[in-house]
Amino acid sequence: GLVLTNWIKFIFYVGIPTLTFVGLLFSGSQDFHSITLVTTFWSASCLFACFSVSVIFLQVSSCLYLVEELYEREGMTTMERLKLTILNAEESCLSGKVHRNYIYDSNIYDLKRLDSTSMTARSTRRLQEGGNDKAMYLYSTHGQWYIKFTQFLPRGLFTTLELPMRCWTQAEIDFNIPFYTKTSWSLESVFCRIKNESHIALVSGPSALTTQQSFSSMVCYFFGVVFYILLVTGLMVFAQVSATVIAAVVCLFVAYWLWQGRKEYRMIKHANTILRRLQSDGNDNADGSDDNEDDYDSALFQKWETFMVTKPTPAFAWFSFIVKNIIIAMIPLSYFCYSRNLVGAMTYLVLFLLCFEKHYFDIGPIVEALGSFGTLGMEPGTSLAHSGLLGASTRREFQKKSRLYHITRMNNNASRRIWSKLLNFFAVLFGVVAMAAISSGPGQEEGVAPYVTFPSNSTFFYDVPQEEVSPMCNVNFGNNNGSNATSSLTSPVKYLADYNFLTIISYFKIDSIQPLLDTWFGEGEAFLDEDVIPTFREAHPDLPSAASFQLVHFSDNSAVVCIRGSKSYFDFLVDARLWYAASLFQLVQSAMPFGFSFDALVDFCVSRLSDIEASSMKQVSYYVETTAFVDYLLKSGIYTSVTITGHSLGGGLALITGAQTKTPAIVISAPSAVMGRSAVTPEISLDDIKRYTYAVIPQRDIISRLGGEHMNSANIKCRAGVSDPMACHMEYRSLCELMYTCGNVKRPVYCECVRQFGYPEPTAVDGSGTSFDALCEAL
Repeated sequence: GLVLTNWIKFIFYVGIPTLTFVGLLFSGSQDFHSITLVTTFWSASCLFACFSVSVIFLQVSSCLYLVEELYEREGMTTMERLKLTILNAEESCLSGKVHRNYIYDSNIYDLKRLDSTSMTARSTRRLQEGGNDKAMYLYSTHGQWYIKFTQFLPRGLFTTLELPMRCWTQAEIDFNIPFYTKTSWSLESVFCRIKNESHIALVSGPSALTTQQSFSSMVCYFFGVVFYILLVTGLMVFAQVSATVIAAVVCLFVAYWLWQGRKEYRMIKHANTILRRLQSDGNDNADGSDDNEDDYDSALFQKWETFMVTKPTPAFAWFSFIVKNIIIAMIPLSYFCYSRNLVGAMTYLVLFLLCFEKHYFDIGPIVEALGSFGTLGMEPGTSLAHSGLLGASTRREFQKKSRLYHITRMNNNASRRIWSKLLNFFAVLFGVVAMAAISSGPGQEEGVAPYVTFPSNSTFFYDVPQEEVSPMCNVNFGNNNGSNATSSLTSPVKYLADYNFLTIISYFKIDSIQPLLDTWFGEGEAFLDEDVIPTFREAHPDLPSAASFQLVHFSDNSAVVCIRGSKSYFDFLVDARLWYAASLFQLVQSAMPFGFSFDALVDFCVSRLSDIEASSMKQVSYYVETTAFVDYLLKSGIYTSVTITGHSLGGGLALITGAQTKTPAIVISAPSAVMGRSAVTPEISLDDIKRYTYAVIPQRDIISRLGGEHMNSANIKCRAGVSDPMACHMEYRSLCELMYTCGNVKRPVYCECVRQFGYPEPTAVDGSGTSFDALCEAL
């Protein structure tokens, strides 16, 4: 079996990819790298799928076997075992459990009793009597609030057990409990240990912890508390949170840690009581024998014990099971079927079945109730004559229990729990945004009042010597057919700052845009076209009117399509639809050594993820309408040239539309379309992205670095503090930076550059000596 397993892994991991690579070299294929990567991915995925199926089979079969022992019924049918397995998992999930933390002396409760079910009666009596006896002390309890809540509910939903049932943990079953001795002790192990798991500390004998080690453990706990409080405080100060909020949060943290410290103090107090008793007993053991202290170690046990106090009735458990599966399975699958998205429905069904198996056929709740792996792997008719995992009497029994042991270890891994909670948080967050977006729906939203204020005397400019001006300040794009011919020299749009300004006005109310255009470009140079867009939408009633954009034409008969960025919840949903897959793989790729060599595999994965989406979702994507509109302008011949611009989401849409229609697109702080180019319809090529798109990327702007590296870009500074991660994404700040850097740009400086973003005051070209700040103050 071991040899066969290794040969299978060798064939799938090495053999198939190598043969593919060599075959492509002999055939002279130019795509040998990308094809080999995709083949390796599918080969490893197939092997992982086979391994997953075997693990699922082992876990399900073990559950169906052990559930018969749990309910002590013989001759059960497969359907009865399935029902009881699901019922037990649902009851374990909903039941009220109390977690109690004890400290006691190993001379009273020795190691052999830790993994024996004979402790159940003693543990239950401790729970009922309050937890103290000669050498055992209770110092913390958790979970009582939920128990009280279940007892408060109407009768028929939960029942209170007459005798609380002991729930065994994986560590107790296989006795995998950490020891602290003078050789194994370290500050790292003390600081990083899981606080709600049992551990053992040797306090007397040759391997006992020293006084310095015990004292250091307490000091380490204190410094850990101080570290957490200072860390949270420092992060809030860095984020420029108000002093009142910081004080309130610090007070809450201090109160919490004082409460935790009270429990630690009680534990130390009880430990000292036991230590004094051990010292008074001398070398006498608990059973009265006279062992030499040099040959005998005494230990203090910090032990967590869990008891089930209340459990749901079978009727309520089945009701909860049905409701969960209707919400999680039936409603989403019905939506996929309604939208005729077969690929999405099949993908979701597979994921649901995997989650269903993981939750309802988890061996944990059964082992938790049994306290062992039972008679799994034993010959029929034999009885369990040992406890724990390592007491297996035959090789077959050891193999069965060992495999199941490793599966449960993976399921209960601490890092897995952390990642599960993190993924659940993002899933809930995405669900909230999606529900808000669906409730509001796509559609045109009214613009906002202008955020820019120009002084009454618009003759203030930044004076920068011509030799210090960066070449990026001026725009010189070819015409729409991709030639190298320069655009019209008479065009009012000459600078990157002009496109930045046009991205800003796309957020504003219609009636406020034309006055701003006159102020910026001068009267008679730029005009807001309010007729073309309604005419286009009337001519294309089949297209969703979800995107928000404006059309500005100029005195030289050129035009710029200004696409608005994210503003509503539906906008954020569109952002996620277009860039979530590319951003996810970008993160993984950046963390991998030589991640750039996996570009072909990333493109393949992003493309496959886009296949899952419903066609209706793709139609709602804003770029469908913006691309159709630009095509409409180009075919109509109304304007001699067309350019596209946008900020953030609007910039990303401009990049996609520009590459699809082969139209120049100049964007500000936009996510790249490089990694997600195969997720749009029709797909766009790298050549079109390189030829027709240009991006302005502010320093430390996270959004403009999503989706891959821009093929043509200009990097500008961001003078905002590092405490605000989104400040560099603001289009208003980018405009101020472009105007300050490109001082020869004869465009009026608006007041917010100085008053809000802290840029120096511009100078008046008329030499009047009027103060810029005074004019802004008057407004």
